[in-house]
Amino acid sequence: MELTESALSYLLDFLCGRSMPDSGVEYPYRVSDGQRERLRIGYVADKDKWEHYDIVFVPSGFFDSEDYASEASLPTGPLPRIEGVPFLYGEARLERLDGCLAVYADLPASAFVLLSRYEEICRPSVRDGHGRFPGKESLLYRNGLIERALVDEYRDLVWKWAAGLGFRLPECRPGFGKIWLTHDIDAPFYCRGLRAFARESLKGKGVGAALRWACGPKEKDPYYTFDFFCRTDNAVDRSASCPVQAVYFLKAGGSASQDRPFYNLKSRDMQGLISFLRAQGAVFGLHGSYSSGKDGKGCAQEKTRIEDALQEKTFRFRQHFLRSCEPSAFACLEENGLREDFTMGYADVAGFRLGTSRAVRWINPYTGELSELILHPLLVMDNTLYQYMEIGYEESQACCERLLATAYRHGGDACLLWHNSSVTEGPYPAAPVDWIRKLYVDLCRELESWQNK
Repeated sequence: MELTESALSYLLDFLCGRSMPDSGVEYPYRVSDGQRERLRIGYVADKDKWEHYDIVFVPSGFFDSEDYASEASLPTGPLPRIEGVPFLYGEARLERLDGCLAVYADLPASAFVLLSRYEEICRPSVRDGHGRFPGKESLLYRNGLIERALVDEYRDLVWKWAAGLGFRLPECRPGFGKIWLTHDIDAPFYCRGLRAFARESLKGKGVGAALRWACGPKEKDPYYTFDFFCRTDNAVDRSASCPVQAVYFLKAGGSASQDRPFYNLKSRDMQGLISFLRAQGAVFGLHGSYSSGKDGKGCAQEKTRIEDALQEKTFRFRQHFLRSCEPSAFACLEENGLREDFTMGYADVAGFRLGTSRAVRWINPYTGELSELILHPLLVMDNTLYQYMEIGYEESQACCERLLATAYRHGGDACLLWHNSSVTEGPYPAAPVDWIRKLYVDLCRELESWQNK
């Protein structure tokens, strides 16, 4: 497999710190004879061409291997390190030539494997009960690196090497590039429809309670915690020195039992909720159904439904259950105008699934082509902590703060996912754990304090 020219160019740009053309990060440069010269970085095996570059990554043969896309192509055993930073392919060796630094650690191939979800196409039989690739099976987790933004560390190495060659580095102070406070509305209300009314009457608190919830103001429903989210999120926005955006992902289809409860985006309750959230500065995305998670099919109809209900174009996306089963499903998102994906976190473990804290364009591991689809790394989901990792408040807080501190240090994004149904306050229906609401408040306060540093 051969990377297209645009994909390779983007990958090298990413290793230089330029995740997006409008990221505001400049290339390292130096001034020679009054002229500003940009760092020239290449990925070239032919030594006769090295003189055209300042830093050359020497290909390890990863992309040319007959084992490409098979499990045999994945590294085994302890990972090599260069200047303390683990990498996947190549040798831990630097060679200084006339005005050029040759790097035998194949950081472009290592970054590609992490950013493209390459590992998942090599191990197609490794999936959990929902068809997802488990985080605990990933190279990063198995090597104790899931909490390190490894590709961002590669950027730091490139900058260090460039400085050693006399280049001036971009100004990059610690701080978040953007804060995403995201919420998946799996179940907007606890007891508003006929099915919920019948359930609560027969198996819950009885007809009286069911009537109060079903016929009273929607704001009295136990799952209506949106005012709490808006207050908390807007407090972060007011104090932040970087952009902050609250995003609510709405379901618009599906046929699996995991897609229940189904709700009508055009109902009076949902239209009222949408208007309230919009007035608070929130934006919306499509919460792709569990049914569509296998291959991406079905998202076209769901996108049409949500756009009809919102009366606006929708381009943000997150898969229900984080069930993005195969990297190939990303092509369906792009074909249907869903340009930004927020699914890229593991359900079973918090951390940097893509090895970066920065938004990144997807490179198709099947074809080597650069996609227009932007992947936003998800640091942590609420139920990952208490349901999958089975840790308590203190461990959860420490874990989240480590991840946020790493993103902050690298100038990356902070993306959190909390569900409205997980932060209920009353005794019935009880929240899954009694500390998850407090944790969200504490993390948001931590974000506020970091922004004031």
